Amino acid sequence: MEKTVHSLYALQELELVLAETRILHQQAPEAPNTAAFEAKLDQARKRVPKEHLRRYELLRRNHQLAVVREKAGSCTGCNLNVPQGDLNRMRRGEMDWVCPNCARFILLATD
Repeated sequence: MEKTVHSLYALQELELVLAETRILHQQAPEAPNTAAFEAKLDQARKRVPKEHLRRYELLRRNHQLAVVREKAGSCTGCNLNVPQGDLNRMRRGEMDWVCPNCARFILLATD
């Protein structure tokens, strides 16, 4: 699950950069070509299992961020504490890396 969440986080970062680029350059005649960037997005999507990608896309539609970080035992998406037992199960691979409060993918802090 760790690899999947890292891949989703990278995908989300690429999507955010592309969206910002489009906003900044929408009126400019020298707008950058985004085709190469979109190819990177397609490659990033292929690295993620389909069921996780579907969940990610649904979360992105409903929230700005689908993948958030865990900081000091709290989810930075909903700002609620994640039970320590859940964090331990996530780290051991016994539980998906998903916030039990807001259901976003959660990138665990490294100890």
